Amino acid sequence: MFNREEDRSQPDGISWARAANVGRLSVVAAVVRRLMTRLRRISTILLIAGSVVLLAGPLTPRKGDAAVAGSLDDLVGTKNGGKITGGVFLAGDYHPPEPLKVVKSRNFCGDTVPNETFLVGTNGGVRNAVVTLHPVDKPIRIEAGRVVLDNRACAFVPHVQVATLGSELILKNSDPILHTVHARLGKTTLFNVGLPQWRRVSKMLTKPGAVRIDCDVLHTWMSAAIVVVATPYYFVTGENGFFTFDGIPAGSYDIEVWHERLGIKRARISVSDRAPLSIEMFISTP
Repeated sequence: MFNREEDRSQPDGISWARAANVGRLSVVAAVVRRLMTRLRRISTILLIAGSVVLLAGPLTPRKGDAAVAGSLDDLVGTKNGGKITGGVFLAGDYHPPEPLKVVKSRNFCGDTVPNETFLVGTNGGVRNAVVTLHPVDKPIRIEAGRVVLDNRACAFVPHVQVATLGSELILKNSDPILHTVHARLGKTTLFNVGLPQWRRVSKMLTKPGAVRIDCDVLHTWMSAAIVVVATPYYFVTGENGFFTFDGIPAGSYDIEVWHERLGIKRARISVSDRAPLSIEMFISTP
């Protein structure tokens, strides 16, 4: 005869064992699901990578596939393009320019204003140098934009800027005194506009090149430059002379550095979408 207490405890023991087995199976199933998910993602990467290599087709990642797309970019390098970093440096001694003397409107402008035509950082980097990239063997598309040139504190602001060909230039005057904007491309006058404080004028930049800006109401110290370019790849260096280009399609390029006092320097470079390129450009004083 069976002991009733043992009879009652046996089913409970079996239930515990079954529950433990079910728990272990659940854990195993969860692990298997994770492994299958990872395997599917790996298969997807290999399949897409094969498509890119064999078909040379563009990769359009699906929503939520950022990690897959990022891994694929590392493999085939087709999405972001090449990266170029570098600097424009002065070769030779640097003597900071003297402040510019004010000969008119001193009650508002003061006796002098800063001279921005030749600025070099403590590391030898040249400020306000315009760096442009021009593809050698492929067409490019440029888009016209809008830039602004202000008269502020008896100076043109910004002192140097870049505009793509066909861009609109907005001229304004934030000072309570009369200014003019006389724009020249070489010896040719493009426009000469009087600007009281209330006036704004729009001009189109339809010719490439370095446009020099002056003020003709005896504000002889005022100057600026607008470099009009037929390329979407441009950069104006800051106080340390550094520049960065990102997402540049692979290929050969002419890199050009322009500076209002130091002239122009050019070089031929090759850009890869797999490895970043570092460039140092040295310009001597004239």
